[in-house]
Amino acid sequence: MQVQIAVYGKNKEIVDTLERVINKNENWKAFCTCSQEELKGYVSTNNVQIILYSSGIGASEVEKMEEWISTYFPTIKQIHHYGGGSGLLKCEIDGALTGIKPISKAKINVIL
Repeated sequence: MQVQIAVYGKNKEIVDTLERVINKNENWKAFCTCSQEELKGYVSTNNVQIILYSSGIGASEVEKMEEWISTYFPTIKQIHHYGGGSGLLKCEIDGALTGIKPISKAKINVIL
């Protein structure tokens, strides 16, 4: 069975690119949208395992979506993907599927 991944972002070109990259993996199936209402409708009626947030979404909008997902669909993994290549995307998705939490920027210490 394919992993259902819902992609939500405001930059249509980037969302379209993510859809192509995700759908190249035979084990993944992407649903992509630039509309919060469309995302909510899809998540409510499909067995989504991952939501991938992309660029262009305001911080307060992301927070509201995260809270809604956590409240009504707590088993859905949520990933923030704002760039990087397809290898990084694969690692983020694989990590979410295996329960590995990504390191937030706030937790990274740089040693100079």
